[in-house]
Amino acid sequence: MQLYAVKFGESFLNTKYIYRDVFSEELIRISWSYYIAKYNNKTILFDVGFRDPVIAKNWGIDLINVDKEIKHIFNSNHVDVVFITHSHFDHIDNIDLFPDSQIVIGYDEYLHALKNGSLTVKERLLKENVITVKDEIIIDNKFNFKVIGGHTIGSSVIYLEHNEKNYVITGDECYKCENLITKKPIGIYSNTEKNESFINDAFNKGCIPLPYHDLTIFQTYKEISRNIVQIL
Repeated sequence: MQLYAVKFGESFLNTKYIYRDVFSEELIRISWSYYIAKYNNKTILFDVGFRDPVIAKNWGIDLINVDKEIKHIFNSNHVDVVFITHSHFDHIDNIDLFPDSQIVIGYDEYLHALKNGSLTVKERLLKENVITVKDEIIIDNKFNFKVIGGHTIGSSVIYLEHNEKNYVITGDECYKCENLITKKPIGIYSNTEKNESFINDAFNKGCIPLPYHDLTIFQTYKEISRNIVQIL
């Protein structure tokens, strides 16, 4: 199995959004990213990013075009499975680029996206190849997709084991690795108790966190290209 992190943007974010019970106005530089796995001759995406320059400008995000870098890893025209951790724009908006992929998303998050998502997101989610999950599901005997509901109403994480190490792709149940490593709940939440419970459970399992907004991911793991690192 190979697992990669792809950074498609950077911006600043207020510390109080990253950590609950922190009231500092300090700004922290963060990444905007997603993950790609190659497993059993399948290509699997963990969220899909976004591409709208207007949204990027409104959020102060410096978008990065990673198309050429990604082509060295996988054929974007053939993605077998797309896990959606939650329906915030940076995690779901590019879902229309994958019309034939199997989508896996939390049931409550699916309903929320159908009500509040963009037109293209709604149209894609109404196709037949969508699995909605109320609790958890294991895909390919490898990826344990589990609904948490801490960050958003149906936000989810993906647990996986490799070479006797436990990893968790956190969605935004963690913004940074430190959320899990030091057991600090996030500052933007739908249900902080559920977020805190996930963090404690993952910590007790010894999980290595793989969040979406932590620049240290791209400083820690093996550099494949300017904006892609290999985790496994």
